[in-house]
Amino acid sequence: MKDKRSGTQVLFGFLPEQTADLQGRIWKTVDWRDPKKVDVDETAIRRRLEEEIYGWNKDRSAIATLNAVDLEVVEINGGRGVKVERFPNVFVCRSSNCRRVENRDDRDCRCGQKRWEQVHFVGYHECGRLEQPLVPRCQQHDQVRMDFQPTIDASKIRFICPVCSKLLRQGFGFRRCPCGRKWDGRESEFMAYNVHRSTSVYTPQSFVLINPGTSKKLAEITESGGPRRALTWVLGGMAERHPSGRMHTAGSLVDQLVATGIERSIAEQMASVASGAGQLAGEDDLGLMATAPVERIHEAERAAVDIAVATFEGRSRIAELDRHGVPEQIRRTYRDDYPAAVARAGLDTVELADRFPVMRAVYGFTRGGSTPGQVNLNLFSSKKGRRVFADPQQSEALMFRLDPLRVGRWMRARGHAIPETADKKAARAALAANISLPNRFDDPSIVNPGVDLLTLIHSYAHRVIRQLSVFAGVDRESLGEYLLPTHGVFFVFAAARGDFVLGGLQAVFENDLHTFLHAVVNAEHRCPLDPACERNGGACVACTHLGEPVCGHFNNYLGRDALFGPAGYFALNS
Repeated sequence: MKDKRSGTQVLFGFLPEQTADLQGRIWKTVDWRDPKKVDVDETAIRRRLEEEIYGWNKDRSAIATLNAVDLEVVEINGGRGVKVERFPNVFVCRSSNCRRVENRDDRDCRCGQKRWEQVHFVGYHECGRLEQPLVPRCQQHDQVRMDFQPTIDASKIRFICPVCSKLLRQGFGFRRCPCGRKWDGRESEFMAYNVHRSTSVYTPQSFVLINPGTSKKLAEITESGGPRRALTWVLGGMAERHPSGRMHTAGSLVDQLVATGIERSIAEQMASVASGAGQLAGEDDLGLMATAPVERIHEAERAAVDIAVATFEGRSRIAELDRHGVPEQIRRTYRDDYPAAVARAGLDTVELADRFPVMRAVYGFTRGGSTPGQVNLNLFSSKKGRRVFADPQQSEALMFRLDPLRVGRWMRARGHAIPETADKKAARAALAANISLPNRFDDPSIVNPGVDLLTLIHSYAHRVIRQLSVFAGVDRESLGEYLLPTHGVFFVFAAARGDFVLGGLQAVFENDLHTFLHAVVNAEHRCPLDPACERNGGACVACTHLGEPVCGHFNNYLGRDALFGPAGYFALNS
């Protein structure tokens, strides 16, 4: 059959073992036909997959298995499409006086009509198994009728013999999954039944990754100074357009030389010579970051590289809007109103990345829910190992960087021992050096500096998305978030899965940034469900939550009190 869908629609609606409605029928995806390989940083993909696998199942053996097999990242082949098969093959006669059930629709019903429709219910188990429901038949008359059901509760379905009117069963019964497994002692060995498009039947699990598009481009970025140079560039406030514009330290020069193929020992000798000749900045360019644990430095470097890759193709700054040819009244807005609004919002800067290289990667699915630790994660497989389905794209994004001095004051006001510094560069280094961030699977109720910082950045990002959707005139599902709390940065990007028209974020940046930021700080922030919402964490679907997959943190690490109220971030003086 033929049916046209966009790449993003295919990514979220036509994954292996997922069902979909097409042309009035229900189909199950078998696989993507001849998908195209995506050129990605495999190290970054494997690192994220390890975090995801362990976060879902806390299973180190699964990570060992992943490392022992090949991994491929693919995107849809537009010329080949997706292979689907009709499922389930259970049909009910649409005649209200009949409602007989059969396993085929190519012949007339016993009532004399041929008006079949597929049953929308399927059986599933968290091991990944999907099967069509087993419908009981009258042993005497070999017939069954399914009464009309006004609800989606499968347990209320009544199966009756149309001849003798005997009640054969209510619901689909209890059937043990053939896998024979009990998940961590939970009573989940039985098949469950629901409408095929329910999220409990199939929930794709994904993550967002900054992806440069080609390994060549990644090498170009790496060879311009490597992670260490990117880190010093971010800590220095990103004054230069690219990290390559910043003076090398010995460490960043070694990284760059190694990236070009020179042995590390020789690269270190060359860096020593350059340092002796006064051609390098000192390693104290890292400030307090230089004394941090090695893993924390690596975490800060990876986040800095993400920022460098995200802005590598182009970034527009507020100061660059104030240029010759712009009417004087608008130039005054750029010179006066924009900086004042940025400072009032507790931001260091807002910038536009007009070619934001983002990739949504779907690596598996769950059945029975989407709560880590309560359901099993099913990874996608290929003939060679594991497969990740992706949708790489270049979009537009706004980068928000919080004022590090204000973030430091906010953290200290919450009782965290963050060194007080006099300038922004030292403040950035102090935050990155003293805070270890949780991942999205950790317990958000634990109180520590990392949880508080992530809650601040995440809550701010959700607040921005909810307001930005109004100013850009799009649905919230058309936007996405990418958080880099280590450096007090988050990106809000246009996601092609929605109805977003590129140029919306640019229009806000160039015309309405000051009024938009005013709304972020001053628009209504109370929840319609208060005081119940406030008593239960100050975050719910009515005030801060966003739909999946816009939010990559399961709508955890959120709280309106992080931003508003006497102790909120917006209450601090700039």
